[in-house]
Amino acid sequence: MSFIQWLAEGWGKVRRYYLCKFRKGYVERSLLRRRGACRRCGECCSIMFRCPHLEGGNQCSVYERRAKQCRAFPIDERDLRGRFSSCGFYFVTAEEVAGERLAGEAS
Repeated sequence: MSFIQWLAEGWGKVRRYYLCKFRKGYVERSLLRRRGACRRCGECCSIMFRCPHLEGGNQCSVYERRAKQCRAFPIDERDLRGRFSSCGFYFVTAEEVAGERLAGEAS
């Protein structure tokens, strides 16, 4: 990993911490657009350094009690750029969310 990539990952960590701590409304709205599921690949647990809670087989030893920024990953599409292309999560548009709600109300 180049120094520039390492800095970009660091900025992403700071960004996610800030959003979870100070922009909770943005995080909540963005997570409404998130679909898919965690594949437990461990990639997000190795941003800049390997998380001390990551055990063999990329299993998180504190998965049920993990930090908010860990539970929220990915917060939005920006978090999936680069090496996270195999993440099990993806995002739909706000319009698609609205359409899903309308379809749910109609049934």
